[in-house]
Amino acid sequence: MYAKSGDVLGGLKVFEEMPQKNVVSWSAVIAGFIQNGCASGALSLFSRMHREGMTKPNEFTLVSALQACSLAENVTQAYQIYALIVRLGFESNIFLVNAFLTALVRHGKLSEASEVFGSCQDKDIVTWNTMMGGYLQFSYKEVPGFWCSLIHMGIKPDNFTFATVLTALAALSHFQLGMQVHGQLVKSGYGDDICVGNSLVDMYLKNQKLAEGFKAFNGMPHQDVCSWSQMAYGCLQCGQPRKALAVIAQMKKTGLKPNKFTLATAVNACANMASIEEGKQIHALRIKLGNDIDVCVDNALLDMYAKCGCMDSVWGVFQSMNDCTVVSWTTLIMACAQNGQAKEALEMFDEMSKRGFEPNYITFICVLYACSQGGFIDEGWKYLSSMTKDYGISPGEDHYACMVNLLGRAGLIKEAKDLILRMPFQPGALVWQTLLSACQIHGDVETGKLAAERAINQDNKDPSTYVLLSNMFAGLSNWDDVGNMRKLMELRDVKKVPGSSWIDIEKI
Repeated sequence: MYAKSGDVLGGLKVFEEMPQKNVVSWSAVIAGFIQNGCASGALSLFSRMHREGMTKPNEFTLVSALQACSLAENVTQAYQIYALIVRLGFESNIFLVNAFLTALVRHGKLSEASEVFGSCQDKDIVTWNTMMGGYLQFSYKEVPGFWCSLIHMGIKPDNFTFATVLTALAALSHFQLGMQVHGQLVKSGYGDDICVGNSLVDMYLKNQKLAEGFKAFNGMPHQDVCSWSQMAYGCLQCGQPRKALAVIAQMKKTGLKPNKFTLATAVNACANMASIEEGKQIHALRIKLGNDIDVCVDNALLDMYAKCGCMDSVWGVFQSMNDCTVVSWTTLIMACAQNGQAKEALEMFDEMSKRGFEPNYITFICVLYACSQGGFIDEGWKYLSSMTKDYGISPGEDHYACMVNLLGRAGLIKEAKDLILRMPFQPGALVWQTLLSACQIHGDVETGKLAAERAINQDNKDPSTYVLLSNMFAGLSNWDDVGNMRKLMELRDVKKVPGSSWIDIEKI
């Protein structure tokens, strides 16, 4: 009674006052501690029971003790308890096997869990689910094969099994097997479970199957805020930001309260369309929800206002944030760099460092981009060097591309080329394309041809290289080579990606 009402100490007091304690009373007080989140207390009681030796634990006591091991920080006691289980002759008890398996999985002991699973003779669906859950958490590529073994053995999956396998298949973008699992799900009758439904929708969305995702979503008898947020995010990932906002608008009509993921998706959708008016509406909703929303939404707002070119709003949001992270600072730095405030971007980097925030790999991309936008060559070299010297971050291709862009804009083509040739790894197409773009601007045909050749060797299907080289020839009125580039693109079946832009006309 005390345990069920949350009064663990009261229950323990009654237990201590009992003149005689039997296995039922020990089991009850241990289970009460676990139910109230006191795993260490439960294990202390079990150890005391074993140490006193007056009462022998039964299967229920041992299951509770193993459940406590699942919640505790150290897995060592789980091995000790299982050794006791073997000595007592309970090793064939499937409830104890499942509890031990759960303890191993929760502590990441996947290899040991696999051994226990393999030696178990009478596995039930809980045994299979526990092992599959472990694979999902620590080695999700194993889940498809494990699922096939389960089906081959004639085991009937339940709602947890379906949710687990579909989550793994979503992560692996394994569409064919996903459709097979969907077919089995329909036959099983577990399709009405909301967790299974969410996992099924996620599987289709991660495979870029938006129409199928909508069909599965609309087929769910009940949707929660996670269902709607996931559907909206799926639309965004499939390049349909307008549909994402429509899904969120429909969710609000159902009376569901948006969470931080819903709002972050909505803000990102507005950012993708550079839709400032709808973005402001989402911002107003974020203010209304107050402390229920965390920093990820504010970071998304920074990005949205930056992409809409509203730097006053960017500064306003940033200054109103109580809990800035390195992502917040990085977003602000990029916002400045993208909107003609390169000097301010570098000032914000310095301010960020003064406040104790450690810049990351992405932060330095934004800083070097700001240097290239502002033409700050000396600062660019300084930050590129500082990455490794001060922060232990090895520059990647994006950092070198920013530096090549900085030098190329200044007409320092030779220095840019030398930097590429000194890179500690093989330069990719992006770096050579950046150099080619600089050669186009400054009319350096020979270096441009070299850069184009190297870029095409890296990726001969990327139309950007061909277009840049063709434009360079066109700028020099070299129409023969322009024609040759077009013929080469046709021969290699390289198609130029058409440009696009968003225009709002009466919200259409």
